[in-house]
Amino acid sequence: MKSRILLLMLTLASLRAMSQDQFPTFITEAQNFYTQKNYKQAQLSLQDAINELNTIMSQQIVDQLPAEINGLHAVEGGSSATGLGMIAGGMTITKRYENPSKKQNTADINIIANSPMLQAMSMYINNPAMMGQGYKSVRVGTQRAIIKTEMEASYDDNGNAGPQIRSTELQVPLTSTMITFNLKGFATEADELAFANKLGIDKLKTALGE
Repeated sequence: MKSRILLLMLTLASLRAMSQDQFPTFITEAQNFYTQKNYKQAQLSLQDAINELNTIMSQQIVDQLPAEINGLHAVEGGSSATGLGMIAGGMTITKRYENPSKKQNTADINIIANSPMLQAMSMYINNPAMMGQGYKSVRVGTQRAIIKTEMEASYDDNGNAGPQIRSTELQVPLTSTMITFNLKGFATEADELAFANKLGIDKLKTALGE
């Protein structure tokens, strides 16, 4: 609870410093609609305010992710951070990493955070057998995760076919957050898990209030 309060205070401080944000406008709208007893519109304005907070919080988190992990570097312009809006709730964060010396070796990270929809999916996420053929349970740090690997074709800069490479989906569920790694061109599963371990999931949990 303390971490959530601290995160909210820091976010509000950042909001005051950002002239382009709409958070104060949405709060004022909600207050005006409430005074008019237009409760539905007041509710919608508050939801817009929460989505604005989610967008700003997600940008703060994506900026804190490592610039380099085990030789793979974050791609300039390869990140995004947005609130998911009223339907799904929460926020989404993406970041792409590439190996400068090995074109086929890439990692895409997608984080869906603080989404009530994920809690409803928890029984599927935590049971590899319910996810389908090829999934198995592994561990990333202290977190239980699900991994699935397939082999796919690779191509050089001239479009010539090369050896097959590993293509792995690694999902790390938290309470109301899903971290998904799409990993290509790693030599072994151990290398893939080593990459995921360097992301700093414990720090992410703290930032997200998990």
